[in-house]
Amino acid sequence: MVRPRNVNKKKARRDAPNWEEEEVFASRTQIKLAAEAVNELGEQLAGMSEATLARFQLSDEVAEAVALLRRLGKGPAYKRQRSYVGKLLRQDEDQLARIRAMLAQLEQEAREEKRQTRRWERWRDRLIEEGDAALAELLAEFPRADRNQLRQLIRQAQPSQPEQKRRQAARRLFQAIRDLHHPTE
Repeated sequence: MVRPRNVNKKKARRDAPNWEEEEVFASRTQIKLAAEAVNELGEQLAGMSEATLARFQLSDEVAEAVALLRRLGKGPAYKRQRSYVGKLLRQDEDQLARIRAMLAQLEQEAREEKRQTRRWERWRDRLIEEGDAALAELLAEFPRADRNQLRQLIRQAQPSQPEQKRRQAARRLFQAIRDLHHPTE
């Protein structure tokens, strides 16, 4: 029996230097790694929603190339277009730096959103477990909150209630807590 060559081979992830940095690459391998990192950045842009992509303020040529990359299926044309998007990004180093900065900002916003969601979930869990003691703390922090609605949701979310009703109440309680923190949404 002949063993295939590519079985159990893993692609080693090497750190690629930033393309836009003013440094002389020590080898062709470093140049290729940096170029591949920019190609992956273009592919990452293609995977984003239209609204998120609009925040990047891409040049028209890059935006059209990314839009075409989004429409293509996997295959040789996709690979060529991916390389083309990377080439366009490498040609404009200022735009590439802005894209990287915007990606860092989006990642920071996502981390903040997750942190906030965990905070709301902790409030919900405390309200369900502790009841009136936790509700008093929440009302001290948010005096405009509707005490009766929150108390009713807490009662409905208690473990003694049927499972379906308890889940719905917990979800509505979470939404009420979220609305307390962001009343305009």
